[in-house]
Amino acid sequence: MTLYLLRHGDAIRDTLIHDSDRPLSDVGREQAAAVGRFLRAGKTGIEYIFCSPLLRAQQTAAAVLNEIGPIPLSTTEHLTSSGDPRHILREVSELNKETVLLIGHEPHLSTTISVLLAGDERSRVMMRPCSLACLSAVASPKHDNALLQWLIHPGQMLNL
Repeated sequence: MTLYLLRHGDAIRDTLIHDSDRPLSDVGREQAAAVGRFLRAGKTGIEYIFCSPLLRAQQTAAAVLNEIGPIPLSTTEHLTSSGDPRHILREVSELNKETVLLIGHEPHLSTTISVLLAGDERSRVMMRPCSLACLSAVASPKHDNALLQWLIHPGQMLNL
């Protein structure tokens, strides 16, 4: 199985807007579109997307889908910052797809990567806005059975 993890794009920082309602900035919209182009060019074959319900993640998903075409998407609370990685990994395993994209937030995504690589939260990977990681697992992703294939910063995708 191949699992892509994408942190939402750069978001507007405004203390008057509730965190869950913060939209993408102009830079964030461009970053998200670049990720979509990158995924399309790589012929990733993404079969399903799980996305956080927060606005900036939803907008990131919409920009990616605009580039890669229609793919089934489910919104899940298990991808919010306070989510437990085991819950989203269970959802992914139950889905029975070979290639899945998760769109969420920090520190949840780096914790999920750590759980997949080391079986716990000891190893940390920093996911900057619109960073994209690719992990592979022989079977369904679970604790300590994945390999980090790559982690790409959004600037590396902007010129596609």
